Amino acid sequence: MTFAPGRSIARRDIHRNGMIAAVQTTRVVRDDAEALLTWIAPGSDCMLRGTRDGELIRKTSLAERDETPSMLWPRPWEGRHALIRTGPDADHSVWWFFDLEMRFEGWYVNLESPVRRWSAGIDILDHALDIVVEPDRTWSLKDEDELAERIGHPAYWTAAEAAHFRTTAHRITTAIEAAHFPFNGHYTDFRPDPSWAPADLPPYWDTEVRDFSI
Repeated sequence: MTFAPGRSIARRDIHRNGMIAAVQTTRVVRDDAEALLTWIAPGSDCMLRGTRDGELIRKTSLAERDETPSMLWPRPWEGRHALIRTGPDADHSVWWFFDLEMRFEGWYVNLESPVRRWSAGIDILDHALDIVVEPDRTWSLKDEDELAERIGHPAYWTAAEAAHFRTTAHRITTAIEAAHFPFNGHYTDFRPDPSWAPADLPPYWDTEVRDFSI
């Protein structure tokens, strides 16, 4: 299936056991054999996992999460605009961040499983390790501690898989340093359709969920 330009779709992070970890909503810029390109503006709908009191658990330890009941809470996307490029079989997505005045702030590489499509969006399994890239292409790894903490947990990955994620990060940082696409300046002047409002959650956004077990 392909998604029409301008449509709001859900981008869901799904654990291997089928639990929804988080949801962002984005507007489709383009969807073809090369890539799915989407746009997320401040105010777009998100669903983020938190405690019964609404406190988000993003930075809590894995041990705490395993002992704490949690649920998804509505939150708006805040702070920055983002253009997201997701290849059909890619092991990562690339995000272009822009400030509120649409000045390019840098790239962000999210290591993740290849996408699975469903009727109202896409699902990924986030691999924790990310790459933050400045406009001058200096880069740093992010969340290495989370990658290590989750090794061996049934909802996440093995040591061999974690090593593969690090190899993937090395391959991407080599492309960054060489200024290869998409780190060659492409899309840094992108502007969305001015008629687009922040993206909304689609109906039945939490259905058609499958686990990522292997």
